Amino acid sequence: ESDVECTDTTMTLYVSKSSVNGFNETNLRLNDPSCLVTTNGSHIIASVSLNSCGTQVEETVDEVIFRNEITSFDNPYDVITREHRIEIPFTCKFSRKSRLSASFEAHKSASFSTGVGFGNFTYLFEFYDSSAFRTVIDPKTYPIKLKLKDMIYMGIKVRSSLSNIRLFVESCRATPHDNPNDPIYYDIITNGCTKDKTTKVYSGSPKEFRFGLQAFSFIGNYEQVYISCTVLLCGAGDNKTRCAQGCTDNYNRRKRSMVSDTQRHFISQGPLRLVENSSGSPGRGVSYNVKYIE
Repeated sequence: ESDVECTDTTMTLYVSKSSVNGFNETNLRLNDPSCLVTTNGSHIIASVSLNSCGTQVEETVDEVIFRNEITSFDNPYDVITREHRIEIPFTCKFSRKSRLSASFEAHKSASFSTGVGFGNFTYLFEFYDSSAFRTVIDPKTYPIKLKLKDMIYMGIKVRSSLSNIRLFVESCRATPHDNPNDPIYYDIITNGCTKDKTTKVYSGSPKEFRFGLQAFSFIGNYEQVYISCTVLLCGAGDNKTRCAQGCTDNYNRRKRSMVSDTQRHFISQGPLRLVENSSGSPGRGVSYNVKYIE
């Protein structure tokens, strides 16, 4: 039971407390985690200006649409969840004559690079249908769809005519937008060390890196997940390279040899999108092979 009030500067959602029994009203927030809700005797109230608290704007030919969402949380500093939660989206629509919103580009193509002593090489970042890493998810099927806790399988590899090289994935993070510098992010790998407790690294050749983790969604009105990683190449057999150091927070980049290591390169792939089960709520992680987020 809810009502939305729209003005030319604000939007306000009123939700009957009886509609959200079992949730502590002090553990509810908006898209921006710093924005909490207020209450009166009978209702939970979320009142925001049209350009605050993480309000998202969508433009169509005829309308400008403002969206936000009340979500529940256990820890105010969490940015992802793998558990069910309360979600109450609300919108305000305003008539307009305007351009279409920008279209999005799905599957990312291979990244071509060069490096001193390494010649030409190409990085490929793909999603796979299983932990066997035999079948790449067809780009034509994007967006890839998953349920909460389903496994996401990813592989990064380099194509090069050189045989004595090694690929190193130094960092990976997830963001809700196609922007690696998004202020909202979740670290998966940092300084070569896995940070997400569900992440598993699989064996592969020196020219590839295979890993997987359980699917999650960002808390707030975010439908998509993008994965972006920082990678580099090293000469095989040199124990002074960044690749040889592996997981460490103490690696001194100034000692890196330009002959033994390439410069760091940024690669990304996505988006992924969470799908709902037949009951209308996100899945609890029933494992199945092929699907991922959009």
